[in-house]
Amino acid sequence: MDDAWPSWLKIMEHGSVGEARTRSFLIDRFWVLERSVDIDGADFLIQLRNTSQRFTDNKPPRIGVIQAKYFQDRRTTHYIPKSYVLDSKGTPLEGFFALLHVGIEDSGEMYLLSAKDIAETLTLSTTHSPEAYVIGTKALADTFRVDSRKMSLDKIEHSLKSQSYQQLAAMSDQLNIPFRRFNKDDIDFAWTLPLPNPVGDITKMFVDQKEELRGLLFEMEEVIQIVDSILAEKDPRKALSRLDELGYHIDGYRKIPFGVKSDFRWDDFEEALNKHDYWRDALQKDGLLSAYLAMGERLRDELTAHAQANPPTQVNDFLEADLQYDPLTFVVKSLTISHGAAGGRAPDVVSAGRVRLSRPFDQWTIKKSNAVERVVNNVWWSAMCKVIEARYPDPDDV
Repeated sequence: MDDAWPSWLKIMEHGSVGEARTRSFLIDRFWVLERSVDIDGADFLIQLRNTSQRFTDNKPPRIGVIQAKYFQDRRTTHYIPKSYVLDSKGTPLEGFFALLHVGIEDSGEMYLLSAKDIAETLTLSTTHSPEAYVIGTKALADTFRVDSRKMSLDKIEHSLKSQSYQQLAAMSDQLNIPFRRFNKDDIDFAWTLPLPNPVGDITKMFVDQKEELRGLLFEMEEVIQIVDSILAEKDPRKALSRLDELGYHIDGYRKIPFGVKSDFRWDDFEEALNKHDYWRDALQKDGLLSAYLAMGERLRDELTAHAQANPPTQVNDFLEADLQYDPLTFVVKSLTISHGAAGGRAPDVVSAGRVRLSRPFDQWTIKKSNAVERVVNNVWWSAMCKVIEARYPDPDDV
C-alpha cells in the first residue's frame, strides 16, 4: 500500500512520524519549544525545566537543538550540514543531537548521536552542498541505539549542562525563521460554517494563499542563510565564494527581488469572504442561521445515503433532489431524493419554498475519484445556493 503512494506523501508521512516520536521522547524530560526552520538545523528546541530562569535574564537559558530524521529503511541516507554540528573553530557543539527513527510499530527503533558522535564517526561529504555529514548505515550502529530512554535523556541533559557561556550565547544568537504548519482547520470558526459560496471554497482558498506565501518565506530563508553565513565568515575569500550561491536569486539588475511571481491581491478570495459575510450576517439578523444549516445538513445526509446505496448503472442515469420548505422559517416540509434512467427526469424547479434539481450523475461531477462525495457536494451546493439566493439576492447582482 505504502509503495503505491506518491513520493511527496511518503515524505510528509515520514516527517510526521519522526516528529511525533521525537516529541514523545523528549517531553518526558524537557520543555519542547515551538519548532522552527533555522540555520542550525533545529527541528526541535528543548529547554531544561527551570521555572526560575527566563529568556530575558542576563545568562541565557540552556537550550538544546534536536534534528529528527526518519529512515524508511536502512538503505535511506540523510545529510546534516557541517555547520549544524561544529562551531566556527571546528569544535562539536554541545547541545546538538540527531535523533534517528527506523521502522514502524513494534519494530521501531531510535538512535541518538551527539555532535561529537557525528564528527568522530560519520563521513563528511565534500561533494554535497553545503558540506555535510552522511547520515546512513554508520549512524545506525548498535552503540547509538536507544536501549534505555532514561540513559539517552541523561546524555542530552548532561550535554546541556556542559554548555559554556559562549556556547549558550551563540545558541541564542542564531537566526531563526519560523516554519508555520497549517491546514484547512486553521481558520476562525465563522468561516467554516457550511454556506455555499459561488466564488470558491474559503478554507481551501485560504490554505492555497498561505502555501504561496510560505514558498516566498522559504526563498527568503535561503537568501538570509547565505547572507548570514557571509556576515559570520572571517576569511574574505570564503565569503566571496559564498556570494556565488546568491546567483540564482539575483535578477538582471543585480538585485534580489522577492515575490515577483506571487499574487498579493487575493481579489477572488476577498470576494468569497464578502459573499460569506453577506449571507451569514443576513441569516443571523433574521434568526435563520441554525434553520438554514439544519436544512443543509439534512440534505447532505440524505443525498449521501441515497447516492451510496444507488450508484448509477447506465450512462445518463440521473439523480434528483426535491426540497420543499417554508421560505419564511426555512423549516423543511418535505425532501425527496430519487434517481432513474435517462428520459425520466423532471424539469428543474426554483421558487420561493421549493428547489428541485435533476441531472445525470456525470453532470454532477466530471471526476471519477471520490465520485459519491463530489456528487453529493455539488447537489448540496447547487440546491442550498438556490435557497439562500431566493431569500437574500446579492445586491451586486440585482
